[in-house]
Amino acid sequence: MQPHLTCVTVIFLNDCWVVRVKLDDTLEPHLCHNCQAVLNENGFAYQPRPAVILALNNLDAGCAPTLVMNRYHLAIVSHGAPNPEEVSCFQEQFVSGLGYCPQSLV
Repeated sequence: MQPHLTCVTVIFLNDCWVVRVKLDDTLEPHLCHNCQAVLNENGFAYQPRPAVILALNNLDAGCAPTLVMNRYHLAIVSHGAPNPEEVSCFQEQFVSGLGYCPQSLV
């Protein structure tokens, strides 16, 4: 599946994780449905609030994640090619600064 991922964006919103996955247009329909099924089993469809929509649009337009984070007051954990290490690093730094691991971070 990874060769068909064009972009993965991960945002942490204090009470939930937002994961946006973009797949290339050449992906066969049954594989697209399989991907959707996996996402549905591990979460739910999210209707982003306006600030999140604007942030995602800015990221798609090529704005730097740090600029978008400052502009919309969001924690953009990762954007671009899939990189699980970025998510792990964010979790470790967050827990270290907070002193405990909130349930929403798991």
